Amino acid sequence: MDWTRKIVAFLHDPPGKAVVLRSERHTPHEDLASTLQQFALKRFASAEEKTWAAKADHIASAADRVNFPNGISAYWDKVPASLTHPLAQGASPYTLSLPATPKQLDEQIQKKAADLLENWGQNPDRKSLYLHLWRFFYEQLSSQITAGNTLRFFPADTRQPDHALEHHLSITAAIAGALPQPAFLVFSIGPVQEFIAAARRTQDLWMGSWLLSYLTWIGMEYLAEQYGPDVIVFPTLRGQPLCDSWLSKKHEVPCQFSPQDLARPTFPNKFVALLPKAEAKQAAQQAEMAIRQQWKELADQVYKKLKDGFLPADESTCKLWKDQIDRHLEVYWIVFPWPGSETSPGKDQAQAVVDVYHNLFRSFEEQEFYGKGKYDPNWGTVWSLLYQLADRGFGSRKHLRNFAQAEETGAKCTICGQRTALRAQALDAQAFWKQAAVNLRRQERYEIKPEGKERLCAVCTVKRFAQSQVLQEDFGLKGGFPSTSEVAAAAFKKRLLEVLQDPRVQKALEEFLSNAKLLVGSVASKVLPHLEEAASKLKGQARELAERLLQLDGEYLFLDTWTVRRLQEEQPEITEKNVQEGRKALEQLYKEVGQAPCRYYAILYMDGDHMGRWLSGTHEQLATFGDILHPEVRQQLKKDITWEEWLSQRRIITPAIHAAISHALGIFSLRLVPHIVEMRYPGRLIYAGGDDVLALVPLEYALSVARELRWAFSGHIRFANGELQVISEKDAVSGYVQWDKELLLTMGPAATASIGMVFAHHLQPLDLVLQAVRRAEKAAKNCYGRNALAVEVLKRSGETFTVGTRWRDQTVGDVVAFLQKVVQWLQEEKLSAKWPYGVQAELPVLKGLPPEAQQAELCRLLRRQARENLLEQAAEELSAKLVDWAKSLSPQAPLGFEEMVRWLLVCSFIVRGGEI
Repeated sequence: MDWTRKIVAFLHDPPGKAVVLRSERHTPHEDLASTLQQFALKRFASAEEKTWAAKADHIASAADRVNFPNGISAYWDKVPASLTHPLAQGASPYTLSLPATPKQLDEQIQKKAADLLENWGQNPDRKSLYLHLWRFFYEQLSSQITAGNTLRFFPADTRQPDHALEHHLSITAAIAGALPQPAFLVFSIGPVQEFIAAARRTQDLWMGSWLLSYLTWIGMEYLAEQYGPDVIVFPTLRGQPLCDSWLSKKHEVPCQFSPQDLARPTFPNKFVALLPKAEAKQAAQQAEMAIRQQWKELADQVYKKLKDGFLPADESTCKLWKDQIDRHLEVYWIVFPWPGSETSPGKDQAQAVVDVYHNLFRSFEEQEFYGKGKYDPNWGTVWSLLYQLADRGFGSRKHLRNFAQAEETGAKCTICGQRTALRAQALDAQAFWKQAAVNLRRQERYEIKPEGKERLCAVCTVKRFAQSQVLQEDFGLKGGFPSTSEVAAAAFKKRLLEVLQDPRVQKALEEFLSNAKLLVGSVASKVLPHLEEAASKLKGQARELAERLLQLDGEYLFLDTWTVRRLQEEQPEITEKNVQEGRKALEQLYKEVGQAPCRYYAILYMDGDHMGRWLSGTHEQLATFGDILHPEVRQQLKKDITWEEWLSQRRIITPAIHAAISHALGIFSLRLVPHIVEMRYPGRLIYAGGDDVLALVPLEYALSVARELRWAFSGHIRFANGELQVISEKDAVSGYVQWDKELLLTMGPAATASIGMVFAHHLQPLDLVLQAVRRAEKAAKNCYGRNALAVEVLKRSGETFTVGTRWRDQTVGDVVAFLQKVVQWLQEEKLSAKWPYGVQAELPVLKGLPPEAQQAELCRLLRRQARENLLEQAAEELSAKLVDWAKSLSPQAPLGFEEMVRWLLVCSFIVRGGEI
């Protein structure tokens, strides 16, 4: 790879281009770029290097920007410094508050940029220099100038301020490296659901997600090492923890990341790269080989440590292990060379792509791509066709699935139920794992249930032990993952910490922890960051007690757990006296805190709606050409009758769209989701792979977390005094969110997401709960029409019911906010917790009545069972709102009323903690 060519391409525009175009400088921005290239290279770029950069820039510019006619301008010294959203139809422009004049900003930016490049240019290693540039040039500039983080959003073209110059430069460098004939590589690994969802413990669930994300990264890492991280078109690698770890360890790029960052699975299982055609096939093969080799090496490391530690393995075990590990991964990829490399650059190359697309799909409107502007078309003009051809080719390849004959005889794995459980020549699976559990307990380890109750295959064994045996040392993935019992009890722990300064509470907790001292250490530290943060604010005796409390698994805060038989499974030294005194102390702790822990928790699965359509540019809510232009430019073009109709057309797919989606999903998964799930509430994130999220949340906070995740996804949030607030969908939303001094890009107000949620008893088998949350997510999309929430309640008794709703309703507005208000009234006893059940009892009669009668009867029931502090007017308003909401829940009135009543039961279920 010619790294110098990439450096010149990345610096072909100066970072202050948006302000330098009309500052008082007389030096053209091209000359400023040439000066920066000289600082970086310690020489002027050669004519050939500049030619490659110019070719790449022409393609990238044609791909991303409108082909404007002559005379169209939007200089920031004459018009507001506005940003438009690259995705969302109808999004409001976001106006930047520039802290200085364009001239002053220009001078600041150029000076700081020169200082950075002069310092980095001391390194003769061109590859290292480029990696520093790609990762940190704009980030460090942003931290050193008065414009701050907004510099990273300065557009490549102020007339169309929907894509940042930084993104434009990245794709330009990628194209420069791929010329003279680029090719798309579309690549994925699996299996996805089987690998992730086969879990009986939350640790297995998290590790399955992490391993899939990590192995995807291994494929991308090979390409990034050979060609640069910019070649990964989707997802973006900039700022991803695993990428930062690679940059730091292998190339001494000073990235900051933590073990907590690395522990979050954030990569989807599919990526798109831009490579030179001549090397693309071999590169894809090498990437696949790297993934398979890394998986094998990780599995081999786990096997060796387990065999040396406790696994009673022999040669037959080794053979079974190897067979299962070798067969596990599914890898699919396709290389699609850009047509037209044999023709002259420009329109001929674009036409070659058009011809291929037309021959295959018979669907093409030349005007849409060639436009009416002053520049000739080129490959970039037909980027959307190139991407569609590559993606459709990949879909066809994936449908030709890989089939390998496998013989799996004997007892099956109790986790996945598909592969044979590990065994030895002299030991069947049950005896094998019984002996393994005995050996573990001699080391005071409890990862496997005793008596052969858990029997694992090789793949599930890797998931169970990879973190403790390998990844803790290699990646610093310390600690473990909270059990479902820990999550269920988290709200109780939070409440206990809030009142722990009370001497009576301290005494009660000290007494309980003394009886539970053999169990302290049953949960790893920092599994629930919200509780750790709360504990860190305490002092003295309260702090010491809090730390001991957080090392005790939530399972031991339930009275049902305190039996001799149950506790001696974990600690044989526990006596009957310990148990009796522990139960007594726990009951006293309940009394002092004023509540007992909830036996139920929530598992939440979120998935963006129609993400494939966003990525392919076919989403009906994708921004129009008019939406992405500066408002002043839009008005200028409207005066031209030949452009007026074109402005209302939906824009086509571009690198800017892919960069925006990837950037927005990265911000969502790396910043907003952890903040909501783990910092604002005592939940734990299992994975956040862009638009899809899986998380464990205490029942009490389930609705709040779901609501905030949904509206954060589309940018319907703001931060006031550091606190996240959901804003009304009716308010003007730009898709940009200001968080302290940082500006964040979201998917925008047109993007939607659906969430499936399950309320389950903390002792219910996790695999059944995972199946239920997948059903709920599918119900939200298929039964409730997407942009919806569906909840499945799994009662301990075996009774199940599902309920769902769209996120917004014309009658109640923000539906979940309305439900939270009902929960609040029930908690404050403004409404009786029995009231929803009273409504349910009369449901057979109520659902057949006309709306006026339904409202009157609901109001009567409210007045009869509500507390005195619920006013008559409030009862009438609530009744009317519930009846109107029921109408919108279903076109069939009885069904809508039933759905509304089930939601009331859900509210009561939350307040009662699952107790009936």
